[in-house]
Amino acid sequence: MTSQESFGSLCQRVCDTRGWELQPTGVVLRLGDGRHQVVSLEIFEYQDEKLVRLLSEIGSAEELGRERLTMALSANAELAHGALAFRDGQLCMTDTLMLEDIETEQLEAAISYLAETADFYERSIFGTDEH
Repeated sequence: MTSQESFGSLCQRVCDTRGWELQPTGVVLRLGDGRHQVVSLEIFEYQDEKLVRLLSEIGSAEELGRERLTMALSANAELAHGALAFRDGQLCMTDTLMLEDIETEQLEAAISYLAETADFYERSIFGTDEH
């Protein structure tokens, strides 16, 4: 996979297979108990390599007290993939994949894992379903 057009086609195939909704900036997944999670997809370049950043917001960083912040950062050591991070004032789950090497199963697994993990933290830390 080498182009953004091919990546777009791959995203569409994954979404069609899994019943996810592909939007211009990412994917909306419907999860159990009527919950949902959005995973944004952003292509960028780093050291002449095209990469894809997957990002799923969890909740406002301003609402995190010291105890919840420590808990969130401690959870990073237990994650199978990706990381908890802060971006634009939001606690989020993020992962990065090389655009050239992405295969269908890898993209599907990464999106699913980020969405499910972000939703777990959103429910556990914030008690919401906004993202």
